[in-house]
Amino acid sequence: MEVQLKVDSKGRICLPAEIRDEIGDVVTAKRTSKGILIQKGEKSDFLDEFKRVISSEPTRTGKPENPSPEKMKAIWERKHP
Repeated sequence: MEVQLKVDSKGRICLPAEIRDEIGDVVTAKRTSKGILIQKGEKSDFLDEFKRVISSEPTRTGKPENPSPEKMKAIWERKHP
């Protein structure tokens, strides 16, 4: 089924009722070589995702390197003569 959608003055797209009933409350828009594809999306709970990110272990890219006191002093002296 192909439907022509209209964009209002605030940039909102109005979906016909029969499409809204079929597609649900959440949609995703994907750019393709032929245009924009609107598909049914998945609901996500912000708080669940936030808790998952906060409680996950950070990814490390290597062992932290602490500069020697001499290097720290040299950095400080260059910035504050």
